[in-house]
Amino acid sequence: MRMVVVFYLFLAAFVYVPGIPLGKGPDESAHVRYVEFLAENHRLPVFDAANPDPDYEFHQPPLYYVLCLPSYLLAGRSAERAEQVLRFFTALLSVALLYLTFALGRLLAPSKPWIAPAAAAVVAFLPMHLTVASSAGNDALAEIWCATTLLLLVGYLQSASAQRAAASDQRLRAWPMAAAGLAIGLGLLTKSIAVLLFPAAWMGAVLAARRPSGLDWRQLARDVALITGVALAVSGWWLVRNQLKYGDLLAQGAFLEAFSGLRPSPQSVMAEYEGHFPSGLHSLIYVQVVMVWTFASVLGVFGPTHGNHFLFYPYWVYLVYGAIGAAGAVGFVRYLKRESLPDWQGHAWWVCGLFGALLLTSFVRFNFSFFQAQARYLFPVLSPAAVAFCLGLRQLSHPRWGDKALLAAVVALVLLALVGLPAWIVPQFMGA
Repeated sequence: MRMVVVFYLFLAAFVYVPGIPLGKGPDESAHVRYVEFLAENHRLPVFDAANPDPDYEFHQPPLYYVLCLPSYLLAGRSAERAEQVLRFFTALLSVALLYLTFALGRLLAPSKPWIAPAAAAVVAFLPMHLTVASSAGNDALAEIWCATTLLLLVGYLQSASAQRAAASDQRLRAWPMAAAGLAIGLGLLTKSIAVLLFPAAWMGAVLAARRPSGLDWRQLARDVALITGVALAVSGWWLVRNQLKYGDLLAQGAFLEAFSGLRPSPQSVMAEYEGHFPSGLHSLIYVQVVMVWTFASVLGVFGPTHGNHFLFYPYWVYLVYGAIGAAGAVGFVRYLKRESLPDWQGHAWWVCGLFGALLLTSFVRFNFSFFQAQARYLFPVLSPAAVAFCLGLRQLSHPRWGDKALLAAVVALVLLALVGLPAWIVPQFMGA
């Protein structure tokens, strides 16, 4: 695990942070403007839906930007230096996500020691995620709170299972659910997508309260109250502020109204196919475009560059790595069917799966309003997805070669991350 962290920091610090042209990370300039506003005005910004550009991230919760302030102030008045410092800060934050993924892998696959470091390596070296983690933006911190919540819920389910096996009448300790509520609250202060953690946490509470005689309603009520109460105690002031200023707890209405003038819509994308396909097929074509872009951006779609163009890896790269990913997905389904998993592990995958399904539903709805086929919106569930992928790849491999297959997959990602940005992206950004 130490080697994963060291090599991740090397790639982030010496390749991606200095290699990505300034302002070319996902919405990076707008995130930096938020920090700049806090430093200069000593108050939270107010999002102006009538005039959002270039301050279209001013609706975001403040936690990430407040944490960035010391780094920003140390950078001085140079805008270029400030952006680089914020990139380094975000890359360092993402180390926490690697350890959370490692811990989740250890918990879900205790008898398979290679799964945990391999899953952490997938998170570390996936080129698109490495790009996000090496850019100024609140995605990395949001992913940390999501992974923390899921890890706490999985641990709680394991404790509940052990208690049932021991036939103990003692109620489970409450602190993991209070901690999960804290993580959700901090997530809501980082990015509004954390609201989707509530249903997953409530589901975890229901599954943990199951007894042979039925639900333990007292424990369930306590856990749901702790999750919800602690989360709202931490983030409630922000939700109230949004309601007062925008008439919306999450400030999404004002943002979506403003976003319509900043991003392409499904209609504008489908208009490009006028005359090429029958009008009845335009919706189907749009769905296919979204799927292709989303699939490609799991691995890496970079930009925009000059003229609002995006850069892709060669076509064959997506085919090869897509086949590896599909093999991992098929293998994971096979793993769930063939392995004799303890009940709590099955419950844990249901909780992670619910969060992933809610995230995917939100992503699909967003893309039916705006063309935003970027897989980074799905990265909050990347930690359990990486564990599932590694379990699946190992399941499909011969028992003697399972760990070697994981190592080969990780090395393939490292090579792509190492050569991808310098060899294909930077020269094209530079006009070479």
